[in-house]
Amino acid sequence: MKRNPDQASAGAVPRNARIMDRRCAQVNRIARRFACSVALGVVAWVGIVGCSANSAAERAYEQAQRHIEQNEIEDAVRVLASIVERYPDTQVAAAAREDLTLYEGLSTAVETYPERRVRDSMIRAARAVYTFRSRRGAWPTSLAALAPRDLPEAPSDPWGRPLRYQVKPGGGYVLGCLGSDGQPGGTGEARDWFIEDRSFVARPSVDLP
Repeated sequence: MKRNPDQASAGAVPRNARIMDRRCAQVNRIARRFACSVALGVVAWVGIVGCSANSAAERAYEQAQRHIEQNEIEDAVRVLASIVERYPDTQVAAAAREDLTLYEGLSTAVETYPERRVRDSMIRAARAVYTFRSRRGAWPTSLAALAPRDLPEAPSDPWGRPLRYQVKPGGGYVLGCLGSDGQPGGTGEARDWFIEDRSFVARPSVDLP
């Protein structure tokens, strides 16, 4: 009996099956290449989007720092909050969250304590203490350590007396001003002012020297 030319010998795969195998292999190679191209494209797109988000967040953060330098605390808080909301997964947002915790408390103090001169002195000192810690990894041992890099000179209250300062045993700090009379207690301009860690407080958890 004559064999069909398309039929292989016993135990062999028919020719048309081999052709189908080759075609399937080609299709699979093309599909894999396409999948790789798509994956690389997605990675590139994500990288571009990520870089763009970081750049926008960095520009906004620089704007917030300018507001802080000009003592425009409320404007700084607004910009920092927008960074956290719009770019939550960026490294800049992590820094903005820390700053926001500090400056939200200081911004709230605008309405609570109307004596602007005292408030401004305390805010400048608190900002310098926080900047020192961010750079050195430890709280300054005294306010004199802030000069001349973080402040031109050791901070004082509006009446020319040095602000009071104490590093807490468990970490953190307390900053204080005893008002116009320099004595504990009092009202109006003689009122005592305190910042503990990141917010104004009525009374700190530790005594100031």
